[in-house]
Amino acid sequence: MTDQDPIPFSRRFAWDRVQPRGTPVSIEATPAECKAIADALGILKVANASAEFLVTPFRKTGFKVTGEVRAEVEQACVVSLEPVPESISETVDLRFLPESEIEPVDEEIEVDIDAEDPPEPIVGAFVDLGVLATEFIAVGLDPYPRSPGAEFTPLIEDDGSEDEAESPFAGLSALKDKQP
Repeated sequence: MTDQDPIPFSRRFAWDRVQPRGTPVSIEATPAECKAIADALGILKVANASAEFLVTPFRKTGFKVTGEVRAEVEQACVVSLEPVPESISETVDLRFLPESEIEPVDEEIEVDIDAEDPPEPIVGAFVDLGVLATEFIAVGLDPYPRSPGAEFTPLIEDDGSEDEAESPFAGLSALKDKQP
């Protein structure tokens, strides 16, 4: 999804609605929104999509969104193109701070899998929990869905020899040799 794409699933939650001990928020996509999510993610079907969030204050000026996103989807098998059903359950744990309070990222990026992710910037007076749920559905998708029993059979048989494969230009070379 890009900034130009229409939002397939939108549930705006205003930051000023957050209670001191947190505000629980449950969302569920309608059938039309499920179809729009499937189209946006380029998959066959989203049967259902829902999320349970708890939005709490974080530090003095930020917020934390925790919870779980769930969805039942179907993707095309990478071998047979048959529908492959999949259950998605992704844990959400995000922090939001005003942009002015987020430390800038160094030019050289070091990856530390144990380090906590940096906070997301607060942009505007609300967070779109539907967009957040859609992003976590995308994260949970199997990148190579495969039907049970589906096996890839190459078009070219490997006879086990170690001969080099013929160059794709060998045919052109033969044509060149035939010219007067």
